[in-house]
Amino acid sequence: MDIQLVLNRLLIVKREQIVYIELSEILYIERIKQKTLIHTDLQEISVDVSLKHMMSMLPDIFVRSHKSYIVNILNLRELNFFNRNTYEAYYKNRKTALVCKDIMRNSIKLFSVEGVKGYNSLKN
Repeated sequence: MDIQLVLNRLLIVKREQIVYIELSEILYIERIKQKTLIHTDLQEISVDVSLKHMMSMLPDIFVRSHKSYIVNILNLRELNFFNRNTYEAYYKNRKTALVCKDIMRNSIKLFSVEGVKGYNSLKN
């Protein structure tokens, strides 16, 4: 399997298929057991690469929000309290990813997204 970033799209070459995914369509990327799942609004694509490798090729709109997640900041719909140090990020179709509070605080400052639900509690 080979994954490359080509013209703002991920090019995923598998043995039996080639998949193109627009970066803007990626909601989040999740690591479960030994697989990495790329979540879009319409599909989940399984790839055999680490989140560290994925982060090395993605632009700054993607943030390693948790040990098991990379989130696309621009596609966030809302953040809800999950526990003391973690928020749950909601995307289209109510898909969710986990976000560490400290990481999200820094990302919100970086992108100046003061309208994101939960922003005030992240500042404290």
